[in-house]
Amino acid sequence: MKMKTKIGWMLILFAVISTALILSCAGSKDDSLVIDEEAFPSETAKTEASSSQEPTPEEEEVLKLLGITKDEAKEQPALDASPSATDVEAKTLETDVSNLEKRVGEKNSEIENLRAELAERDRRIADLQSEISKPTPTRTTVQVSTSGTFKDRYDQALSLYNSRQYQAAINEFDALLALNENNSLSDNCQYWKGECYYALRNYNQAIIEFEKVFVFANSNKYDDAQLKLGLCYLKLGNSARARIEFEKLISDYPDSEYIAKARAYLSS
Repeated sequence: MKMKTKIGWMLILFAVISTALILSCAGSKDDSLVIDEEAFPSETAKTEASSSQEPTPEEEEVLKLLGITKDEAKEQPALDASPSATDVEAKTLETDVSNLEKRVGEKNSEIENLRAELAERDRRIADLQSEISKPTPTRTTVQVSTSGTFKDRYDQALSLYNSRQYQAAINEFDALLALNENNSLSDNCQYWKGECYYALRNYNQAIIEFEKVFVFANSNKYDDAQLKLGLCYLKLGNSARARIEFEKLISDYPDSEYIAKARAYLSS
């Protein structure tokens, strides 16, 4: 009986000691955690402290001179991080200016080319006028018996044109010009040669023939030829040059019956 009582007391003592040891370890661990937390404050706390730091008196003085409040000074880094609307607008304007400069350069180049073409046209006309003014053997208006008078042959050539026999008409107009280029109908022959090539869709040759009309003095076909020059360039896809020809018709021949047509082409 005494033996059992002794063993019971020993077990109770062992349990008390074990409990004390466990409580002691737990308290030690809590203390270490508290020490760690005190030694290493969180990054969030650091950030909050940094962001809430007030400016020094010197900084406040500078901000006051600049007219900036404390709140605006705190917000400034966030504003600087993204491009402002002014920067974006300036970039857009810079791009627009660059594009406009490029287009102006292209237009200037086109204008220079047109001026060169006009100068070449004037040179060709001057050469033709020089050729005509050279002394030539006296030509008479002797009519070939098989062909009738110059007027008759002209009417025949015009009839060939109206019946769409364009090449035959060209040959007849050429023969008439070779026979007498000083006849009062010679400029008409030259003009209708241009019309024949225009009908054949040979617009480059038609331009040459229409330009020759201006070599004849006091021709009644100047405005007709001028209108056709604009149409030839339109057919060739050169709308800029066509515009120049139509404007020339309006300025040089203000009483022409083709003014309305020229203006219509300019507005289209």
